[in-house]
Order: sequence, then C-alpha cells, then structure tokens
Amino acid sequence: MVLLGQNVTRTSLINRIAGLHPEARLSQKDLLESESKLYDLGVFDWANVEPRRPITNQDNEDVLIKMHEGKRNSLNYGFGLELARRGGNLPTGSIALPGLPTVGVGNKNFTFSQRTFVSPRGSIEYKRDNVRGLAESLSLSLLASRLDQRAVTTYTVPHFRLSGWKSLISTSIERTTENPIFEARLGEGSWQLEKPLNRDGSRRLQLRYRFRRTVLSNLIIPGLVLPEDQRLRLSTLSSTWIRDTRDQPLDAHQGFYQTLDFAITPKFLGSNTNFVRFMGQSAYYQPLLAKKNLVWANRLTLGLAKPFASSHIPTSERFFSGGETTLRGFPINGAGPQRTVLACSKPNDPSTCTNIRVPIGGNQLFMVNSEVRFPLGLNLLGQELGGALFYDGGNIYGPINIRQLIRNYTNTVGIGFRYATPVGPVRFDVGRNLNPISGVKATQFFITLGQAF
Repeated sequence: MVLLGQNVTRTSLINRIAGLHPEARLSQKDLLESESKLYDLGVFDWANVEPRRPITNQDNEDVLIKMHEGKRNSLNYGFGLELARRGGNLPTGSIALPGLPTVGVGNKNFTFSQRTFVSPRGSIEYKRDNVRGLAESLSLSLLASRLDQRAVTTYTVPHFRLSGWKSLISTSIERTTENPIFEARLGEGSWQLEKPLNRDGSRRLQLRYRFRRTVLSNLIIPGLVLPEDQRLRLSTLSSTWIRDTRDQPLDAHQGFYQTLDFAITPKFLGSNTNFVRFMGQSAYYQPLLAKKNLVWANRLTLGLAKPFASSHIPTSERFFSGGETTLRGFPINGAGPQRTVLACSKPNDPSTCTNIRVPIGGNQLFMVNSEVRFPLGLNLLGQELGGALFYDGGNIYGPINIRQLIRNYTNTVGIGFRYATPVGPVRFDVGRNLNPISGVKATQFFITLGQAF
C-alpha cells in the first residue's frame, strides 16, 4: 500500500483500519469499505482508497490511500453575566436530587428564603484529536459560576492497544447550590472498555469500572435523604452484554433490543457498602399483517439486587418504576414502597408543613410492557398521526416470592397518540391503574419525546 497525505497518523493504525492485506484478493467492495472505515476514524477530512493504476492487466497491483488529516485542536468558550433568583416559590411537580429518584410533590407549593445572585458565568472546552497519531482524543471542559462549578475530562481510545476494544476514561467533579433545597458535591471517575462481538456490531460487550462520591448537605427538607445516603462512596465493577437488531432505535418497527448487566460493589474497592446487582431486559418489535406501521412491541424487565457481608443497598442503587417509560398507571417513581416525609418550607412554622411521598425503591423489579402501535390515517402539518393501545404490568418488590409477586402485581391499561418528528415521535399517553393505591391518582397523563421502549 502507498500512503499519501499522512502527517501524524501512524502507519500501523492506517493499515489495521484499512484491512487490506498483501497477496489478498482485491475487489471494489473492499476498497469502498476501507475508505469508509478510515473516514469513520474521525481524524481525516476525507480519505480515498483506489488502485494505483486504474487500468492494468497485471495480477498484482498496489493500493493508493490518499487522505487529508483534519485539525487536531479546537477551543470553545463562552462568558456572560448570570442573574439567578435562588429560593422563593418552588415550582410544583417534582424534586430532583443527584443520584436519587425524582420525588413528586404534586400540587403542593413550598416557599423558601429568597435571594438574588448576580455573578459572571463562563465555560471553556479544549479538545485535541488524533493524540499519539492513534485517533485518540482528549477533552477538557470547565464551567464556573457562583452557584455551580464543574470540571469534566474524557480520554477516548477507539482501538485500545490496536485491538478491537474501544476505551473511554472520564472524570468529573462538581459543586452546586443552584437548588435551594440542598448543596451537592459530586465526584466521579470511570473506565469503560467496549467491543463488538460480531461483524455488524449488533452484539456488544462492555466492561466497566466506576467510582462515585456524593455528599449532600444543607438540606432544607432533611427527611428527603436518608442519613446513609447523604455521604456515599460507590466503587463498582460491571459488565454489560447488548444485542440490538432494531431497524430504528428511536422508533423501532422490527427487531430485538436485549441487555444483561451484572455489577458488584464491594468495600475492598473503596465503597462504604457491599452489594451485587443484576438487571436484564428483552424487547421485541414485530410488524403485523405485513404492514410496517402496524407494530406489536413487547418488553420484559427483571432486576435483582442483594447486599452481602451485613451491608445495605443505597437508595440510588435500588430499583424504581412508575412513569412514562415503565408503569404508566403511576406517577414518576410512584410504584413500589414509599415513605412519608414531613416537608416544611419554614421549619418553625407548622402551618407551612405538609406530607409528601418519597420512593424507597426495592431490591427486585419485575415488569411487562406490551403495546400495539397503529396509524390513524391522519396527517397533521405534513406528518402522520398514530395511536397506541398498551398494557403495563409488574411492580417493585422487597423480598420476592410467588405470593408477593401475585399480591403486589399491578395492571395498567391505556391509550396513546404518536406524532412523528425528525428526532422521534412526540408521545401522549393516558394510563389507568386497575389496582389503584390510596393517595395516588389511578389515571396518569404523560407527554414526552420518543417511544416508551
């Protein structure tokens, strides 16, 4: 092979990606595939692979690879003035805490002390491509304001040690006081290896190590977070198997999507607890009556978590369900065990207190989803309007057995509408829980982007 335009990129990487071997049979298909693979590296503005002499009667011919390497460095930045009002009325709906399930507060309104902050705000991101001439990339980003400071680094190796594995190393630290309810200090570091298991990449294996540290303080509603969850360290080894044969990931009409994930979080790696966790799901999409727009979609999800060595499972690592993508007869994270928390916007004034439901989560998850998606034969602004009939079943469980499974199993039926857009369908669903729970509305409404599964 003859290389033209090579500057920094190593010859060994180009030869490996091109996949053309001496004395091997050569076809136009091989040349086009090599050209596509080189371009997909992301380091060339363009690449061209062709015989050195277009017309020849020889049995042997050189291959000419021409390329143009792109810019290796980029810098993006932005500066401005931030005017932030912290406190006042907390909008009704939900409260989101880092690493913990969203807590719904319904139509309850909380008022906290209010302050207005004026401060500069800036962000800067530097990226260097084709590090070491091996198509590796390094990214550094910083964000700074009075209420939020964050730093993120990533290092991507598309061919780890010139193998079929892709490596991604990332670290991040953040301190935020944007939400008046709490102050959070977060730190995370991870290393992931990923490899396709077959030629078309529909089967993949991921190996991952992840360390997380979370510190929550200055809680206005202390009961929202259990004491053991306010200072948490998790050091986790995990593996994930993925099979994805869907025709369209955002709006599948046929194929499978299956995942199996196993993780272990032990104290000897730096965690402050010991547990193992498994989660698997299998989704299947089948066109009906030979019509592509008439689709029967099904999904089965199973989750199991178990502590060991007299430890516990942190709330953030338990299973939660309820909402637009799981059990649509419940509000977000409204399925399974809950606890009641007294929330007061003014701790010394009982008239400002009210009870809210906070999800506890469970150590087991069993869920079945099934829906039929069909066209309605109507066009709205040039796009097709579709409908869906769905069933969601299952729940979040503590210790699970046949008796518990049957007694706490919930059934939801509903109807929905789908409006196609270039980024996926806009979805409106109405779900009715046939096993209503006291204090929770049996009928739930959801508007979101993308299919439920």
